[in-house]
Amino acid sequence: MPLSTSRGAHHDARPLRALLRRPLTVGLAALTAVALTTVGLAVVVLTVLGDRVDRSNEMLSALQDGHIAMLNQETSLRGFLVTRESRFLEPYVKGSADLAAADETLERLMADDPQLAEAFAELQAAEWRFLTEWARPVLRWQPAVGDMAALDELLNRDKVRFDAYREVESEARVLVEEQRRNALASQRAVVIAGAALGLAVTAAVAVAVRRANRKLAETLLPPTQRVRETLAALTAGDVLRRVPEYGPAELRDIAGDVNALGQALHDRNALVEARERELVTARDDAERAGQAKTAFLATMSHEIRTPLNAVLGLTDLLLTTQLTAEQRSHLETVSRSGDSLLMLINDILDFSKIEAGELDLEQTPFELDEVVYDVAQLLAPQAAGKGLDLLVDIPGDCGWRVLGDAARLRQVVLNLVGNAVKFTAQGQVVVVLSSDGDLADDGTMLCRLAVIDTGIGISAEQQERLFRSFSQGDASITRSYGGTGLGLAISQRIAQAMGGEITVYSDLGAGSTFTLTVRLTPADAAPDSGVSSDLVGRRLLVVDDNQTNLRIVEHQLQSLGADAVLVGSGAEALALVDAGERFDAFLLDLHMPDMDGEELATRLRAHPVSAGTPLVLLSSSTVLHPSGSVPFDVRLHKPVRPARLHETLLALLRPGAGSAPAPVGALGEPAGEQRLRVLVAEDHEVNAHLIGLYLRQLGHDCERVANGQEAVAAVQERAYDVVLMDAQMPVMGGVDATTVIRRLPIDQPRIVAVTASVLASDRTAFLGAGADEFLTKPVRLATLDATLRRIVPAAGQISAPAPTPAAAAAPVPALPVPRSGEPLDVVRDDVLDGETVDELRDLGTEAFAHLYGTYADGLPDTLAALADAAARGAWSEDDEQSVPRLAHRLKGSSAAMGAVRMAELCQVLQAGTGATPELDLALRRLQDEGRRVQAAVSSLLAAQH
Repeated sequence: MPLSTSRGAHHDARPLRALLRRPLTVGLAALTAVALTTVGLAVVVLTVLGDRVDRSNEMLSALQDGHIAMLNQETSLRGFLVTRESRFLEPYVKGSADLAAADETLERLMADDPQLAEAFAELQAAEWRFLTEWARPVLRWQPAVGDMAALDELLNRDKVRFDAYREVESEARVLVEEQRRNALASQRAVVIAGAALGLAVTAAVAVAVRRANRKLAETLLPPTQRVRETLAALTAGDVLRRVPEYGPAELRDIAGDVNALGQALHDRNALVEARERELVTARDDAERAGQAKTAFLATMSHEIRTPLNAVLGLTDLLLTTQLTAEQRSHLETVSRSGDSLLMLINDILDFSKIEAGELDLEQTPFELDEVVYDVAQLLAPQAAGKGLDLLVDIPGDCGWRVLGDAARLRQVVLNLVGNAVKFTAQGQVVVVLSSDGDLADDGTMLCRLAVIDTGIGISAEQQERLFRSFSQGDASITRSYGGTGLGLAISQRIAQAMGGEITVYSDLGAGSTFTLTVRLTPADAAPDSGVSSDLVGRRLLVVDDNQTNLRIVEHQLQSLGADAVLVGSGAEALALVDAGERFDAFLLDLHMPDMDGEELATRLRAHPVSAGTPLVLLSSSTVLHPSGSVPFDVRLHKPVRPARLHETLLALLRPGAGSAPAPVGALGEPAGEQRLRVLVAEDHEVNAHLIGLYLRQLGHDCERVANGQEAVAAVQERAYDVVLMDAQMPVMGGVDATTVIRRLPIDQPRIVAVTASVLASDRTAFLGAGADEFLTKPVRLATLDATLRRIVPAAGQISAPAPTPAAAAAPVPALPVPRSGEPLDVVRDDVLDGETVDELRDLGTEAFAHLYGTYADGLPDTLAALADAAARGAWSEDDEQSVPRLAHRLKGSSAAMGAVRMAELCQVLQAGTGATPELDLALRRLQDEGRRVQAAVSSLLAAQH
């Protein structure tokens, strides 16, 4: 800025209020001008031109409605002439009413415009000629049925009259659209003119505001800048800097205050510098001490870990070699000591991170109860080795899906439960998870985890030192049990970071209770299928001398809908059986006084009342020695997850499983049976996924190919025990693929034909090609299990008996093709078969939703392809996109999903060889049934959530 301007501004000492008044006045004037311009433009556009556009739109809509009404009348009369069914006249009646309403609207809208009124008169004349010269005569007289010449002449006359109407209607539409374009063009012109006027007003106002602001800036900026520069100098430490006092009155006062501040800072500068030197010295000393501590911990941990990796690795390698008993004992001691040292290093690193403030917590969804069960199963072998019962008590009526750091929480739970197992010599360790259920203001809920043991206990004096770093209750604990004293300190810090803490209640010699509280945010619950009806009403006898475990198992069974009867000894169980009490299954503990679980199982098997009842063994031992004389159906390891218990009981008690299910081992794998390698040849994704779920639930391995050619290639590359072969597949069908496989020089697999057809010819063709079994879709789990057991003996040797027809799953009932004029009647009321839905629900919530979701998602495309194939006249069996082939694939998946009516209609279409009125009716019924099935599936999946 020029010096003269700055000096002139020095003498303007008016208050800021007076200086700011002029820019404010100019701004208000500008705002008023712009507002008036905008309002005027809106009035013109909305009231004058908007009405013309709306009127044109309304006329176009009325023309469209009238045209649709004419089309409805014309097509209705054509349908009536072809079919002679009175129901086709309903659209004609409605079209007449709609046409009258549309003409009334057009007459009202076009009355003011002579050109449009003339066009409307011509349109009405064309409509009148069509109605009086063709439509109404047709209503009075129709040619005889079968008189095709008269019918063609009548339809040609209709075309001439209707085409004349179309031409007039098109010309009227062109006139209306031209008026609409003119109105829109006028609107645009007004908007552009208004915008130009607004820009001109804005430019003029901008010039005036700019001049006012320039003058204001010349008055305010120089003294303000000097004040700012002086403040910056004072901040930088130049306390001798002063600011000239000039400009408006307010800025002169500010300049005086700044000068006073500079003087005060100058006076106190010495004191501040001295204090600052002291603080800097103290800070530097603290930082050096912290850095030295962290560097020492990190360096030592790294230096120790490097050779320790070699020690542990070479020790593991040596343990795999031939060693004497004494050498193996020494090496195992070295390995255990190395693991303890590694745990110590990890604790030190965690502690150093916490001390340095580097403890970061993740926020990801996880299942809190799964974390507890994972820890319990991890420590179960250690507890079993000491003869302890490790039990988990988690209520099943609470959602445990939360947001938080699952890894850090697992670390805390592992420390608490591990300490409980370590310091308990006999008795039990019980882990109880609970929650208040109420949400705090921040959306979190308080979760409590109590670890209760019957161990050595802790005195009140020792409890005070539990959560201190590198501290334990006393020196004897370290010597007897080992440890660093860091575990609880680290766990307490993690709990505090999660908004909670760890508390302890204990009496010396009477056990301890450690309670962990954390605040976690509830996450969206995973889909839950709810209580399975397969266990509702089931009566189960639970035998265990541990009252805590009895209570836990009772809660789990009740949450599954079963009726649990609890006894504390084998004698009480036998007394109930002797009294004639009947149960669906027995759950027996292994270790009980007087009579253990194996002896009780032997006596139950010998008793006539309970001989065929399934036996489930619940054991705390991780090593279950085989007892050939005790036919346990299932052996489960404590603590038992509710989901695992549920799945086991469903497998034992499901319909068709028989009174004595196959024995399973400790991990639930089939005992005494071969795990089969199964190849599934199926082109339909839903059917293939369902069969895969069945096979995995039965404990077998499976792979899938999409056609017969791929099946032939697969059996050449890898050996399979069983091939499940679909009949109709692209590229190569099932019968041809079976024939080719039987000619291959390989170890022949057993081939099971799987088809939706129930015809004897299809069965004969498959068996003639070399298939061993024949299953009819929909395939059920029990039927598939029985078939695999029948063709593959339990001893594991795959025999090759002569192919014999086997009783397959209940076939889809055939629906005969109706005779001409006969209605297609389906006598089922339900869209989805309830039994099929219940059986598929047993596969689990995720698999259930995936199967029905995939089926429903693909249904519209399949139905559209069927309609397109019928329109194209594609009825050849050689065409993959023909009506019979598409109907065959849809029939199989629909039957598997329980859409029985859908499968029956598909069977009618599959049997067709060309378009007929009956098949056209079946195709329309199929489209309607498809919409019903989709609605039923949507409701079914919605109920899952």
